[in-house]
Amino acid sequence: MPKENPTMYLQKGKISQANELTDILESMPMSRIYDIGKIIYSQGDSPDYFYYLKKGRVKIFITSENGSEKTLSVITEGAVFGEASFFDGRERMSSAKAVIRSELILISKNMLTDIIRRKPQTALELLRLQSNTIRLLSSQLDSIAFWSAKVRLCQFLLECTKQNNNSIISATHEEIGSIIGTTRVTVSRLINDLAKIGAVKTGYGKIEILDAEILKEHL
Repeated sequence: MPKENPTMYLQKGKISQANELTDILESMPMSRIYDIGKIIYSQGDSPDYFYYLKKGRVKIFITSENGSEKTLSVITEGAVFGEASFFDGRERMSSAKAVIRSELILISKNMLTDIIRRKPQTALELLRLQSNTIRLLSSQLDSIAFWSAKVRLCQFLLECTKQNNNSIISATHEEIGSIIGTTRVTVSRLINDLAKIGAVKTGYGKIEILDAEILKEHL
């Protein structure tokens, strides 16, 4: 059984339950709407902001020189993203785009400085987020290198439900395949196999977990 959960490639939920940083970000006035497919930032861009996803869904991905894409994560409501480049001041290493119509809070350096001056403890929360991102990236690389596609898929499904406290996962087979490092065809085949034994139920762009214990048996 895997020693550590590869949660980097999962849909992220709330920063933490009802913490002060979440409350501050939710109330900030600088919001922007991004329609489906709209690019939020691109690889190589200067990091003027980091983002809090108030509503919607965002995909983080990298693009190779030949134009192929690799999904790193799918962000859901209540998560911060784009903070790594923002903090080190170097160009973006990945791109982000809205999967569905999304509302984002944009946080600039001046805004962050003001937040930390008023609420110093929020700096610790941001450090925790950074540490978690580093740990999760390491776990993702380990899982892709050493785990089978079936194990990666089952762990993905379990962690999605755990993080979001919801048995329904909103993601296409193509998105999942890109995230866990396999093909859409393989994901579809594995999902169908899991459906036949009563572990999941599938719908358009959604997967419902019916029996988590069956998924755990495949780890």
